[in-house]
Amino acid sequence: MMKLFFALSGIALSTVAMAQSTGMPPYTPDPGPVAGNWEAIVNGSGRSDSSFDTNVFQFSGSIGYYLTKNIPLSFRQSVDIGDNNNSTLIGGRSVFQAAYQFDLARWQPYLGLNLGGQYGAVFEDDGVWGPEGGVKYFVNESTFIFGSVGYDMKISSCCSDGVIPYSLGVGFDF
Repeated sequence: MMKLFFALSGIALSTVAMAQSTGMPPYTPDPGPVAGNWEAIVNGSGRSDSSFDTNVFQFSGSIGYYLTKNIPLSFRQSVDIGDNNNSTLIGGRSVFQAAYQFDLARWQPYLGLNLGGQYGAVFEDDGVWGPEGGVKYFVNESTFIFGSVGYDMKISSCCSDGVIPYSLGVGFDF
């Protein structure tokens, strides 16, 4: 009787193992987004003027949508807290970004263009635009860590006195 019990247990376990191995795994072997995915990012970041005299720390978040596997459109919002001549300054930055994301498996560098505005006491209220580049590393199918750096220029004084936004954070595709 015990031999029959062990034999049936072994068959049952091997059947369950085979069924699980042929079914869809919880994560696909290709990490990263697919067309139609949404993306949410939270991060801490900073900005500095070109001479690094005024430095600002930011708390940011963004929401994005993938038109294709390689083209995300995003809206980014930040709250800036800075210090200039012993004064605490508070402001914000809101930008839309269109980017191209290179699919290199877990490593996915991207290049994008930002367009939006900055406001508050941190910087002069104005529209901003500029390039941004970065890299995302997918730790699994839907979670990544990233770093980025860009160059924001004021629309009213095109191409001079830009600021350098840089970020480190975590993101989720869903």
